[in-house]
Amino acid sequence: MRPLFESIMPLVLTIVVVIFAYKFMKNLNSNFLYEGIKIGLAWFIINIVIDLFMFIPPSHMQMGFADYIADIGITYLIIPTITIGFGYLMDYKL
Repeated sequence: MRPLFESIMPLVLTIVVVIFAYKFMKNLNSNFLYEGIKIGLAWFIINIVIDLFMFIPPSHMQMGFADYIADIGITYLIIPTITIGFGYLMDYKL
């Protein structure tokens, strides 16, 4: 089950971030890069905080913080990577 989760999570995360980043940025007129940085970091932090409530307290999903970051948390870097990339491309029209 774990290999399936580790394969599907980045795929689903990428699809969701692309969809919502597009929906967010299509309504902007300027400062795309700044907004991409801001929203990417906000979404990244929100995901980490939500996960910490599930993975750090004693439960069947418990893991140490370092293990969490190495195993799951690092995957969330996909979020700011996509939003910053969108912002850059929209600001500089590459």
